[in-house]
Amino acid sequence: MPEVTIVTPVGCIGNRGVDSGALTLAMEKFRPQALAMDAGSMDCGPWYLGAGKEHSPSINIDHDLEAVIGAGLQAGIPVIIGSAGGSGGGRHVDVTVRRIRRIAAERGWHFRLAVVYSDIAQEFLLDLADGGDTVPGTASLADGTALRTEEVKQCASIVGMMGVEPIIDALESGADVVLCGRASDAAVIAAYPIWKGFDPGLSYHMGDIMECGESAAEEIRPTLRGLTHNRIPIVGTIGSDSFVLRPALDTLACTPNSCLMHSFYERSDFRLARFPGGTLDRTDARYEAIDENATRISGARFRREPYSVLLEGVKRVGYRSLFIFGVRTPKMIEQLDAILADVEGIEQKLFGEAGELRIHWHQFGRNAVLQQAERETAAVEVGVIADVIASSQELAHDVAYDLLTRISFWRYPGRTTTAGNTAMTFSPAVFDGGEVFEFNAYHALQIDDHRRLCRQQIIEI
Repeated sequence: MPEVTIVTPVGCIGNRGVDSGALTLAMEKFRPQALAMDAGSMDCGPWYLGAGKEHSPSINIDHDLEAVIGAGLQAGIPVIIGSAGGSGGGRHVDVTVRRIRRIAAERGWHFRLAVVYSDIAQEFLLDLADGGDTVPGTASLADGTALRTEEVKQCASIVGMMGVEPIIDALESGADVVLCGRASDAAVIAAYPIWKGFDPGLSYHMGDIMECGESAAEEIRPTLRGLTHNRIPIVGTIGSDSFVLRPALDTLACTPNSCLMHSFYERSDFRLARFPGGTLDRTDARYEAIDENATRISGARFRREPYSVLLEGVKRVGYRSLFIFGVRTPKMIEQLDAILADVEGIEQKLFGEAGELRIHWHQFGRNAVLQQAERETAAVEVGVIADVIASSQELAHDVAYDLLTRISFWRYPGRTTTAGNTAMTFSPAVFDGGEVFEFNAYHALQIDDHRRLCRQQIIEI
């Protein structure tokens, strides 16, 4: 076929909201060959992957799934969804499958669902290590060091970020809907055109811009009446030597500037982006406005390299309790760092033997965001979050309450009151946050066959 059109209805299922009216207009006007979109991110932190929980409201996820699957089934085109349930782990995928089953039963839908899991078993990586201290073929994205087997054993969950290949396998199976575990955002969109024989460089570049939906566009006029103005679909049409991006509605515009600026999103180098199987090189990319709303893009190249998959793993490091308080006394603000250090030292002495203990302070109104790079004048008031992480919930809770009391009555030079140094925001003051996870695997793994990592299941809905 001379060209393929893909519609991305929303940048992330559940987070922002599919605009059903705008999606209907996009389907009627542009007649796409596939719908492709993301459903998650690791931006929300490691807890969601470790706990197996979604990070979007249930009502939003149900609404978006019903809208996009319904549109795809009505048009008779594939629907491709990546990073199901937020983090794309097996538990996230399974809960999304249950949602899809329920929605389909309510709507009377029947279709072929391909589910692609991206979980990496500890045993698989440990077998690669063959009794060694590190997993061969792995390299940290931070410093290039190999993944240690001790970290693998501590992982509560590990996923491998799939590229286009497992998605193409699912399309080859005749799936109406492809639901992926953890997947590259760009690959979810690039898979269909690559499957149809279009240039991988152009396909990945188009996917890399479209993956956040309307974030690649800018508003040029007020929204049309009758539309909910949740999120407006982005339409990508790829040909032999270029692709064109435009919003579904002319209230927005994909301009050369808006498309180029999205290349800076979450990138240390806007020219290069790594994917399984190679690197997208946008050094020679060209951006040309073809009308008020659309931009034609060409010139990107895909450099083939040894196949590798990014491993994302998390481990449980303890349990969290926290409390929030405000400081408005100038003398205390001047000495706040020393005060917090002193009380933290006391807690370590009192409770350190009871289990592992970490205390983090977040001072909002005083260097909380930029920290040492902050250059503003002295704070007038400071809101402090005390974040206590310990080996048990009980220990974290006790330490937090002990900290709260000490800070409230702490003696410091220039103190003008015997109590009430701080303003406590809530009663009860301490909140128990449950399990705490942190990333302990962020490594590329060279692998000879993507099918060794991804497991596909076909479900007749």
